[in-house]
Amino acid sequence: MPSLLIVEDEPVLAQNLVKAFAGQGFDVEVAGRIADARKLAATRLPDVALLDFRLPDGSGLDLLAALVREDPELPVIMMTGYGSVADAVRAMQQGARDYVQKPLDLNELRLKVEQALRSRRERREISYYRGRGAAPGDILGESTTTQRLRTLVARIAQMTPGAGAPAPTVLLLGETGSGKGHTARLLHASGGRRSGPFIEVNCTALPENLVEAELFGHEKGAFTDAKAAHAGLFETADGGTIFLDEIGHVTAPLQSKFLNVIEEKVVRRIGATAGRRVDVQVIAATSRDLEAAVRLGEFREDLFQRLSVAVIRIPPLREREGDAVVLARTFLADTCRRYGQPLRTLSAAAVETIARYPWPGNVREVANTMERVVLFSDENPLPAEDLALPSTVPPEGAIRVSPSGEVLIDFPDGGLSLEAVERALLVRALEKAGGNQSAAARLLGISRDTLRYRMEKYGLVE
Repeated sequence: MPSLLIVEDEPVLAQNLVKAFAGQGFDVEVAGRIADARKLAATRLPDVALLDFRLPDGSGLDLLAALVREDPELPVIMMTGYGSVADAVRAMQQGARDYVQKPLDLNELRLKVEQALRSRRERREISYYRGRGAAPGDILGESTTTQRLRTLVARIAQMTPGAGAPAPTVLLLGETGSGKGHTARLLHASGGRRSGPFIEVNCTALPENLVEAELFGHEKGAFTDAKAAHAGLFETADGGTIFLDEIGHVTAPLQSKFLNVIEEKVVRRIGATAGRRVDVQVIAATSRDLEAAVRLGEFREDLFQRLSVAVIRIPPLREREGDAVVLARTFLADTCRRYGQPLRTLSAAAVETIARYPWPGNVREVANTMERVVLFSDENPLPAEDLALPSTVPPEGAIRVSPSGEVLIDFPDGGLSLEAVERALLVRALEKAGGNQSAAARLLGISRDTLRYRMEKYGLVE
């Protein structure tokens, strides 16, 4: 919910403004004096401020300067009954977004406030990697499984209203590379919140010491490096959607905070004494078996239940008969265009190989394979050997994870070294986490201290 600060010393006018904007869904606070406004702003800076030029205890321009110092992006609209060109120029020079003259035209003022709020949201969004480029295309594939998935996604999107109305929480379940991120972007782009921001958060990539500040924001001076107030990702997503990817691997304290935000729709910045209402749709995704994690006590059951309002399972590519070939042809054409190469086709042998291969890396593996062949092969039609796909028979001693999350081991006749397996798991987790030890520990379901101990045991500490 966007917040509005009204600083106006005429009680009747102030109450009329409160009534008008509260009815539009704003969280409104009002002050009749500069001193009162400073106290309110010190507790919580608003998203937009309406500020009278002349107040009983000083000039509105002085308060304007103080507000803009705290938040240079704060849109302030000045109101005056003694307007002059000089006043307007001074206000704009000191950081005001706009000004209006009394008696106020309420429709004009509403329009200015809405424009200011929209502009603020856009600036926040740009600064936080909005949108990942163009709007996502549809879910590719012709299998019955994919058709059912498209129907389900379209239904949830159709049921999602615009900003200001409650939106369903969605949980996307699927293996790595199956298209959970694409599905989340499609849900946002097709739903009622499409004009709002889409903020994507990789829960395993956030540094542990900064995760709370990034997600929930902080006030100026909240900690050593907090030189200015900072809106968190939940606030940035206000009016739109926040996508919490790999939520199944977050720590217990963060699970608790997510539960509170999803239930109450309120975030509290670090260093703040009051919460801020946020109007966001939450879409979460994970490749982990959350029910198993709940049974093991590694994931909160109440958070799992809260996330499971609308559950969409993204099937792995091996369950989508014929779709791998459709995807391969599409990715091959897209990659050729991206690199300025002539369009190419797949040979009959390549089509057969693609259809037979199980694609353990799912859609992402298809995309990467097509990019690789465009970069390293000039053949047209593309021969099967240029795909360079590994054998479909797992090597002796292979370890893999089933769709249900069960660990499967093809135990070799000669046996396995437990220490070698453990060391390999540590190395692979660290590689997948980009060297981030906290993220690697979460992937393995152990504490960071345990990870460090085992890294030292196997000589993996530099």
